[in-house]
Amino acid sequence: MPRKINSKLPPEVMTWRRAMLVLVPCVIFDALRAFFSMFWFFGPALAALYCTSATSGWVGSLEGLTTAACTAGAAALGFYGFVPAATFGTVMAMAIGLLGWLTIALMLLITNARIFKENAIWFGTSLLVSEVPIIGSAPALTLIVWKMYSTQIKIEKVEMKRYKKERADVERQEQDQRVAELMQARAAQSAQNDIY
Repeated sequence: MPRKINSKLPPEVMTWRRAMLVLVPCVIFDALRAFFSMFWFFGPALAALYCTSATSGWVGSLEGLTTAACTAGAAALGFYGFVPAATFGTVMAMAIGLLGWLTIALMLLITNARIFKENAIWFGTSLLVSEVPIIGSAPALTLIVWKMYSTQIKIEKVEMKRYKKERADVERQEQDQRVAELMQARAAQSAQNDIY
């Protein structure tokens, strides 16, 4: 009876399709963090946009005047409200960065804990980068998780090739062994037929 030398299960291989389920939330959290890092700019711009859209139906023929008034109001808000807007934006960017990091860490632990086998230090680095106010608007979480998946996919593809090669070698050895046993059985049967 042939014995099985390599009867273990094939290794799991991560794919980019499955990685996108985590990378899309990374992009969303990084975009929100960048928005709040630049809130001193985007806050007044959103206020002007809202003001223009809300008042455009009220005045009718004076639409250009309302647009100018909303733009002037937003400029004044941006100038005089810079410090509170920048402070609020920095705090919110740090909070979004921490929340995003924790969410992605939980997603990775639930769906793909083996990614931390080679990349745990990189993931910790993404938290440090996202919490630094000056460079916090850089998409650190997305870039580092992308790099982690890239490393994992390369390693697991190599492991799968190695597994397939070992499996093919084992199957070839088992087939050779079966052929040898069959040849011995035929030789024994031929010898027994020659006796009779």
